Amino acid sequence: MKTKTNTFLVPGACLAIAACFHGAVSAQIVGGERQGMKGPLSLSQAVQIGLRENGSVRTALADVRAAAAETQAARSQTRPQLSANTYLSIGDASNILSTAGNVMPQNFLSVPSQGFADQNLTLMVPLYTGGRLENSVRAARSRERATMSDAQGIQADTALRVKEAYYRASLGAETIATAQARLDASTELVRTTGALFTAGKGLEASVRRVEAEQADAQRALTTASNARTKSLLDLKAAMGIRLDSDIMLSEPLVFTAPTGDLASFLMDAVRLRPELQASRSRMLAAQSQTRSARGSQGAQVYGMAMADGFTSHPQGTREGYTVGVVVSLPLLDGGQRHAETAQARARQERTEADLHDLELRVELEVREAWLDLQTAAENYRTAQKALFAAQSAYTVTALRVQNQKGLLVEELDALAAVTLARGNVTQALYEHSLAAARLQRAVGRY
Repeated sequence: MKTKTNTFLVPGACLAIAACFHGAVSAQIVGGERQGMKGPLSLSQAVQIGLRENGSVRTALADVRAAAAETQAARSQTRPQLSANTYLSIGDASNILSTAGNVMPQNFLSVPSQGFADQNLTLMVPLYTGGRLENSVRAARSRERATMSDAQGIQADTALRVKEAYYRASLGAETIATAQARLDASTELVRTTGALFTAGKGLEASVRRVEAEQADAQRALTTASNARTKSLLDLKAAMGIRLDSDIMLSEPLVFTAPTGDLASFLMDAVRLRPELQASRSRMLAAQSQTRSARGSQGAQVYGMAMADGFTSHPQGTREGYTVGVVVSLPLLDGGQRHAETAQARARQERTEADLHDLELRVELEVREAWLDLQTAAENYRTAQKALFAAQSAYTVTALRVQNQKGLLVEELDALAAVTLARGNVTQALYEHSLAAARLQRAVGRY
């Protein structure tokens, strides 16, 4: 049995890997993913196509773009803002007009009676906000990083789903090969047993018995083919491509000896696991949000500048400007800002508790995945030994029956043992590959 060394992707690189990998995949796969695919498909190609075409991944990347826009919106509050306001009024009494509610900075203008027209420019610059705006930006940036880590987690889940489907399809191919080998052996038994019966050296019951074995082998082959077709459909769905794509898997199941140790995997999980990175970012965002809420309780200092050009019936036409500093201090708000600060602090404490709980769950997943990998490796070695013994026993039994020194039922039993042993080896290969993929997912690699 061949061995190979798996390569794993650093999570941060996978947000842009699809575009970089597109040319390499297109060179070997005929047709576009959305229009259907045709041709051989390796495991790495399947993973990369899934990272590009899977709907969940594309949704997560859209969330990343939305979070980046939210950060830009928060940052814009720390920069100068300028609004242009045009006032046209007529009446029989003076009044106060204001800008539209969604235009910043706001401007209020006292208009006289009779006809009046004014063109206004209002500039507002935040000078000091007690850390309110700066921490709002930090919170938004941390939420953006959390969203990016969430996207990496979805990419890792998608990669694992593609790998699992690919391994199941490979398992199906091996199961078909095992079922075909059983059918070929039983077909040969039908031929030899029938020849012996025709020559008067056998029993009709023996012929019927091997015919029953042949029929059951055919049934097993048909069932395995059906399962293989379904597993290919699961793979296409995980990749996000059309289900009528005509793909062929180019990589069989192979055994990869476990590398590394538990301690290194645990350290990598702390450093690489996207869910932990997202939780840490959310904790930082909550801390910044608490500081921002606390800053809103203090003085808010803004620089203001306004330029006006107006014309009215009693005053004629004039131009003018105003420059000033506005200091605002909330004195009485019914406890609103204190309540908002307390709410932000409680959310911060929750994110800290969530992070602690997640750290325990990630460590548990890594430890369990490591145990599963070790168990699968040992099961594979045991299954290999059992297959060798079963094949040796079948060879000897077949020779004995051929020389009429053994019973037909002994050969059928030996054939069943070989079929079972082959299936166990294939299953052990599948479980080992799956355990390795799940360990990498638990660590944070894909």
